[in-house]
Amino acid sequence: MKKILLISCFCAFTSLLWGQKPPIVGKYWIEFKDKAQSPYCTCRPWEFLSARALARRARAGIAVVDNDLPVNPAYLDALRAKNVRIHHTSRWMNAATVITDSSGAASLRSLPFIQQITYVGRHIVPKEPKDRPLKHRIVTTNYPKAGEGADDLGYGGLQNSLLNLPLLYYAGVKGDGIWIAVMDGGFNNVDTMPFFDSIALTGRLFPGWDFVEHDGGIYESAQHGTAVLSVMSANLPGYFVGAAPHATYFLLKTEDTAGEYPVEETNWIAGAEWADSVGVDIINASLGYTSFNDTTLSHNFKQLDGKTAIGSKGAAIAATKGMIICNSAGNSGDEPWRYVGVPADAKGIIAVGAVTSASTRADFSSMGPTADGRIKPDLVAPGEQVVVAGDVGTELGLSNGTSLASPMLAGGLAALWSDFPEKTANEILEAVYQAADQNTEPDNERGYGLPNLAKAWLHLHGFWVAAQPNDAHADAFFASNRAAGTMQFLVFSALPDAVQSILLVDEGGRVYPVTDFSVSNQKISRIWLRGLTQLPPGAYQVRVVTNQSTINLLGLFFK
Repeated sequence: MKKILLISCFCAFTSLLWGQKPPIVGKYWIEFKDKAQSPYCTCRPWEFLSARALARRARAGIAVVDNDLPVNPAYLDALRAKNVRIHHTSRWMNAATVITDSSGAASLRSLPFIQQITYVGRHIVPKEPKDRPLKHRIVTTNYPKAGEGADDLGYGGLQNSLLNLPLLYYAGVKGDGIWIAVMDGGFNNVDTMPFFDSIALTGRLFPGWDFVEHDGGIYESAQHGTAVLSVMSANLPGYFVGAAPHATYFLLKTEDTAGEYPVEETNWIAGAEWADSVGVDIINASLGYTSFNDTTLSHNFKQLDGKTAIGSKGAAIAATKGMIICNSAGNSGDEPWRYVGVPADAKGIIAVGAVTSASTRADFSSMGPTADGRIKPDLVAPGEQVVVAGDVGTELGLSNGTSLASPMLAGGLAALWSDFPEKTANEILEAVYQAADQNTEPDNERGYGLPNLAKAWLHLHGFWVAAQPNDAHADAFFASNRAAGTMQFLVFSALPDAVQSILLVDEGGRVYPVTDFSVSNQKISRIWLRGLTQLPPGAYQVRVVTNQSTINLLGLFFK
């Protein structure tokens, strides 16, 4: 034992004497030439995509294609035989990120199936404990209130109002059934903070994976992700409520807070592929890359064409899989580098800029165009003086950045989409863009503008506002679908008591009882009538009979 120790010391001494340094371990992006002889097949997609992911694609008419196939396992085995470690792989890019030194990377060039090898940064040894255990959540029922006159949204009211989300919230549209993946640098204290009790206790909070340190410990490393998550999912009525408190959340750690290198772009891709495979509907990534610790790896403006940077190429593919991808535009609008970052330059994703409470562009919000002349950002959302979860307990804070604008929009889109689960991502986005405040005159400061999500919601439902006949409610909207035999009413108040029956009365006084109806009695109530395929076209008075009174709604021209 002593001899071995002496030999080791002597070797170390001679290495120092001759100025030799141990090889620097880095991360390398390995692109493969093909997926030849792969054991996977697009004819058996259930082997690598969940049933929910396949259903999402089927709804949008999106086929499973070759870039969905996992990397050939034989290629990965050959890499391991060269004594390199696999950090993660990419189905979409047919690539792998590996950990090795420069000589190890050079040795891979002899493998016939390798297309290209790119250095993506220094390997940073993980600093967090392996698989950090969850803390014990103590449910809080006694929490502060926003004060006299505050509504259910509490301190979240103003920022949600800028997107016109309260209409949806008070109609009971809160993100139910929508799955959101949140990619960030860490989520400190999400496992204990009361803001997240609702999603945790109802089985809607899932710690996904740490793509930086390769374990399941994601409630660590940064408070940034906690703040981002809070503007979507917080649910303490009367104190602080987010944009989509009833959605389901998957938390993914892709950002390495210990250093800035392009490998984080490959982490972004790995996280997005994971989200796609489990069946997520929306991805929020409040992340962006322009400058790195190793400045020789930093991006320049010419690379912002959506098809040069690794992260942008991956993000563009993500946008073709039937998901909505929201990514922060960046916070360089008032700096020499004023442009959006990577992967916000990618085609198909929503690069989200920030606006003030007056709906003007926040000074820091990064701008376009991209290097190939496309408009960026795509949309904007509240990003200045945004109320967020604090560090512990029920503390609140104020924060600035497109990092908050992106989840504000992502949460709003989740709420909107939840009321139309049969629709595709593109159908939802089409309505959102049409409802944005400069959709006909986009620019490179606010993109297509600030969306009015209430307007998009009303449009998707086909609601009309009609002149009120007789004593009909002026504060009610209606929609009708002749082919489906349905009517829907939106009443801007709670109904006084339970609805016993609903009658339709035509212009001649003939009464048509409705036998198939349902009511959602909220601060903004909704009434659905069905089974009306045989109802003659015409204008009708709608009588809603409750235990104590009869409410006459607006006249309806049923097409």
